[in-house]
Amino acid sequence: RKMSDVMNTPADRDRRQRFGAQRGRDLYWGITLGLVVNAATMFMITLGVGVPKLAITAAIVGSFIFVCINSFDCMDDFKANADDMGEEERATHLGKKLLVAPWGMFKTLVFLIFGAIGICQLQDMWKIF
Repeated sequence: RKMSDVMNTPADRDRRQRFGAQRGRDLYWGITLGLVVNAATMFMITLGVGVPKLAITAAIVGSFIFVCINSFDCMDDFKANADDMGEEERATHLGKKLLVAPWGMFKTLVFLIFGAIGICQLQDMWKIF
């Protein structure tokens, strides 16, 4: 048997579906956590004098790193999951969509959005620029 036949049993297709659903939840929760941390740090920055700048900086930088690693890993898993699909799955609408998804663009957007939020917060807090 070829390797492509081994990965295309009904159990494999079911496993890919469950794995994709779990990684989708991981992606949503990671981005949600990043947004909540950013909202909290923005609120703290608006309080002004006496805020723990170093701790807030660690939260901003840490959440940026976490969101990027979490999101990139989830997207890589989605792509790998799609690459494992057999011909029958590849022919479905979802299969076709997953095979042409712009993973690089998604990663770039996550990096730019959360990076810009982080830089703006750090600038507001430390008056760097």
